[in-house]
Formats: sequence, C-alpha cells, structure tokens
Amino acid sequence: MSSRGHRTPSLSLDLSAVPALIQPSPPSNTLLITNLQDPAIFHPSTLHEIRTLINDSAQIHSWSPLRSFRRIIVSFYDEESAIKIRKILDGEAIMGHRVRVYFGEPTPIQPVDQHLGLPDAPKLFFISPPPSPPHGWELRNEDPPNKEVHAEDLADALSKLHATQTTVASSEPASPVASPLDGFKSRENVLNRHRSGSSTMLYHPQDHGGSPDLPAIAVEDTTDLLAEPSPIESSTQQLPMAHTSRPPVELMSDA
Repeated sequence: MSSRGHRTPSLSLDLSAVPALIQPSPPSNTLLITNLQDPAIFHPSTLHEIRTLINDSAQIHSWSPLRSFRRIIVSFYDEESAIKIRKILDGEAIMGHRVRVYFGEPTPIQPVDQHLGLPDAPKLFFISPPPSPPHGWELRNEDPPNKEVHAEDLADALSKLHATQTTVASSEPASPVASPLDGFKSRENVLNRHRSGSSTMLYHPQDHGGSPDLPAIAVEDTTDLLAEPSPIESSTQQLPMAHTSRPPVELMSDA
C-alpha cells in the first residue's frame, strides 16, 4: 500500500521527432500504379492484358510502363475515370504483390505546340541555315571591287590636310642649313630630278607641325607621272655582259 501523500507521475509524449504531415496529392487524370515488383508484369502480353482490363472500365489516354521504376503511368480523359480506376486497383494484389495507386501530375489532353520559338530579330543571324529574307527584300547584284588605288573617302580625307600643289625643278640647290629631315629632302630631290611634270604633296610633316626630332612620313600623289627607270637600272642595262674566259688547254688535258 502506498501512503496518501505520494502521487503517481504523469506520462508525456515527445512529438518533436514525428515528421510533418504530408497531404495526399489532389485528384487528377493521371495515376501512378506502383509496387509492381514481379518483372513478369512488364512482359508485353501481361501489359496488354492489364491495359485491356483498365480500358474496359475507363478509356485510357496514355500508357507508359516503367520497368526500372516498377510502376506504370496511365492517364485518362477526365478525373472521374482516374478516381474510379484508383478505387478498383489500390490495395489489390498483382502476381503476389499489393499494388499502391497514387495521383500524379495532371496530363494535358489538348495538344500543345512543343516547338521552340524563333529568337529575337537581332539574333536571327545565329541560325543556320538563315531564315527567309524580310518582306520587301529584292535580289540585286553586288558592286564590283574598287579598281582605284586609293579609296575616295581616303583621298578626300588626305586632301583636307592642307594639300598643296608643289612643282620641283629638275635642279634644286641643296639647303645650307642642316636639319633632321635633310636625308628625307635629299632623297626627295633625287627622285624629282628623274621625273617629268608636277606632283601633288598630300601630307608633309613640316606643314602639319611635325616634330623634327621624330621620324615622319610624307604622302605624295604621283598617279599622273610616268614611271622612268632609275639611274641604277639605266647604268646596269648599259654595261656589257662579262663572259668567263676559257681555261688553258693544258689544264683541260690534265683533268
């Protein structure tokens, strides 16, 4: 017997480790027939028999057996048909295994265009082959390549750089004052002495603020001048061709 002052401790349950309640999937027109453990179920003749039995109760929209997952995914044309088939199959035994049937994601009945759409207009050139030309496009022949030595836009740009018409005499005295551009001027004088007519100086470093301490390039238009042979080429053409003398007869006999 226990004393009157002693009380029995009350029992308590710790529910912190219990997982959260998972709500069942809402009804849809798709069923997942799972726990099909016997591989013989996925034999073509057995699958045809199961499909015929289901189709007699509700018309099937799609039928997808998945042997590796031990399940069959089947969809119907309405939710009422899927609910009806689930009540019939869920808990039934097929070849010794209890079948479980769940609702899956809804399957669209109406056909949906699954083709990829065209990208934005600026990105159409990435497509190979390219798409059709835009409305109003007309075929035309391309222009021939430029036959001029200098393009018109380049000639206009060079002419705006204070181009001056210069005529150099055949005999120009040398400048008494030495400058860093004397070598360039002497070469220019040599070339001008062998030319007839005038030339157009398009760009000269001294006329446009070029630094005398830095190398520079002058641009001269000589399109209208006739090319003449240089003094080196003329002297080479006038020299007679030297022939090698024949060796003595004695050396030839000894050989």
